[in-house]
Amino acid sequence: MSHLKERKEKNCLNCQTEVIGRYCHKCGQENLEPKETVWHLVQHFFNDITHFDGKFFDTVRYLIRKPGFLSIEYMRGRRMAYLNPIRMYVFTSAIFFIILFTISKPEDMAKTMREDKTEQQQKTRNLADLRADTARLRNRLASAEDEDDKNDYRERIEFRNIEITSIKKAYGDSAKQLFSNRELDSILAAAYADSLAGGSLDIAKSKKFRRAMRNFSNQAATGETTNFNFMGSDIDYKTVEQYDSAEHALPDSLRDGWIKHFITRRGIVIKEEWRDDKRLFVEHLLENIFHSFPKILWISLPIFALILNILYFRHKQYFYVNHGIFTIHVYCATFIQLFLAMMLFTIRKAATAQWLHIILDLANFAIFLWMLIYLYKAMRGFYGQRRAKTFVKYFITMGLMFFINLILLCLFLLISVFSV
Repeated sequence: MSHLKERKEKNCLNCQTEVIGRYCHKCGQENLEPKETVWHLVQHFFNDITHFDGKFFDTVRYLIRKPGFLSIEYMRGRRMAYLNPIRMYVFTSAIFFIILFTISKPEDMAKTMREDKTEQQQKTRNLADLRADTARLRNRLASAEDEDDKNDYRERIEFRNIEITSIKKAYGDSAKQLFSNRELDSILAAAYADSLAGGSLDIAKSKKFRRAMRNFSNQAATGETTNFNFMGSDIDYKTVEQYDSAEHALPDSLRDGWIKHFITRRGIVIKEEWRDDKRLFVEHLLENIFHSFPKILWISLPIFALILNILYFRHKQYFYVNHGIFTIHVYCATFIQLFLAMMLFTIRKAATAQWLHIILDLANFAIFLWMLIYLYKAMRGFYGQRRAKTFVKYFITMGLMFFINLILLCLFLLISVFSV
């Protein structure tokens, strides 16, 4: 209630309706003198902030501690004491994604990816490491059941044997010298070239052979690998015209399918556009993917409610809107819990004390454990079914939403890739 003086006149200044009492029954405006002082504005500001904070924190408390309770209250019409679900979703999602985009910047992720790739390329192994890797591959081959997996393990064992033989021939059986992945590719390329010179053509059918030979020749000519990998397809062509010309020269049976044809052409265009700054391409792609997450969740929300509507179709007292409100509350709780986890993770990165790391790790584990069972508790609290039925529907819902979100992520990933 405002501290301003109530008007003696009983006509509402907003809608001109006759006012009975302090508030207009038609529009809800308080019948007060319109003149305000600076102090009144300050009081009004702090009263609104305090009122919002109190309602917000009460809502959060019930949302986290009593899953499903707010959805029941909303369904029963008890709504004034809590924050509106739509407003709650907008507020919590906005805060969550602002913090997420602030903490996880695309340029930092791209830098980490480059460092990981460089570290992988510079990873060194000696003859003993290669022999141990061969033994592991043989064990996996022995336990593999799928024929494609067996062929893959046989090919990798063959590569390792060629590397081991080449190293023994050049450096001796007890060589301690370390080799990077790039150097091992060069060893393979040299061994393959010798095999071809000796008349062995079967080895040329290997994908590993073609990749190793290309890397070897590119490194010898320019000092770096110039091929561009786009969605699993190695792009060797410099222009679309060059690719189209090479395709037309082939018989129909050997030409790329329409999907690979489309991917390759788009990859060539991207390679040409971002040739001067591949780092900027990766950053731009990651930024597009990152900013797709709010859209994915917004699209998945009504689908989540639809799944619940189907699972509880026998409960005639629940309408689709009720399932939608329940879903919104679940999403809001997830945002809040992920926000807390991010804050703890950020504090852990800044902290140096080992005991504090242990406490924060335990707190994060507790948060993720509660997130895992939250939906089950919310479904049990809102729908009131027995534990066994709720447990089954919980797993059905989680499984379906996992695949739906995965499909949405793939779709937005494709959109991001082809829109950079």
